[in-house]
Amino acid sequence: MKIAEKITDMIRDKKTQMPTLPIIVEKILSIAREENTSAKDLAEFVSKDQAATNKILRLANSAYYGMMKEIDSIPRAITIIGFNEVISLTIGMSVISTFRQKGLNEILDMQDLWLHSIACAFTSKKIAKKMGLKEAEQIFLNGLLHDMGKVIFAIYFPYEYRLVLKEAKKTQVELWDMEKRILSMDHATLSGLLMERWHFPDDLILPSRFHHDPDKCPPAYQQNALIVKLADCLCQQAGLGYSGNPVIPKLGRLRDYLSLSKTETESYVEELKTERPKIEAFFEIAN
Repeated sequence: MKIAEKITDMIRDKKTQMPTLPIIVEKILSIAREENTSAKDLAEFVSKDQAATNKILRLANSAYYGMMKEIDSIPRAITIIGFNEVISLTIGMSVISTFRQKGLNEILDMQDLWLHSIACAFTSKKIAKKMGLKEAEQIFLNGLLHDMGKVIFAIYFPYEYRLVLKEAKKTQVELWDMEKRILSMDHATLSGLLMERWHFPDDLILPSRFHHDPDKCPPAYQQNALIVKLADCLCQQAGLGYSGNPVIPKLGRLRDYLSLSKTETESYVEELKTERPKIEAFFEIAN
């Protein structure tokens, strides 16, 4: 049996002990789907989870938002951060805390990987907002979760994944390509399988699942997949964290798809470099 088949069977087998998300994530996703949910409803729910409350308040008072007056309540934090952003951040911080596993740093530098993922999340949202897309807050999660498959590879197939990382660096081949050559599956596909197991909706699964291959993404989610791919490349260019990919992809064709100029993408990279302290502050809180 090929490794790809083993991985697929392992993910889909309910008896497999896979990382599980806190109950709050399922509840938050339910709230996000309810059209009539108010900021008050969200505040009441988040306030019941002490860990989430502490992190959201710390985030609202962090350098990223730069408030002069201390934010001391969840309703006020929702006003400052935003309804949809609080939902995204709560899910995102729960995912990061879920993947605390001993020994992973021997294969992947988890701090670098999550720093890259967080930077990709903020960059995806920034691009979506500048393009005038309504789902800018939701695409934050697409950016944050796009590399989860690398962590699963490192947990369950450490020997094989060390080989993938070594060969990609040695031959200067993009990591996702080397994953396919050696494992017959890339981390994006694996991220999608894991999110399916977690019962995430398609608008979270598909842009992450196809961020290395947007042409194959269902049309309704293709633009978001392209944005995540662009954000991924820009964060690599800015040197924010390290995703394990030894090759920084070129942007030419990708810029054309999203109707962005070279000057615009270069300005994103420069903005990212200046925002590094804020992104690192978010990582410290989320972790």
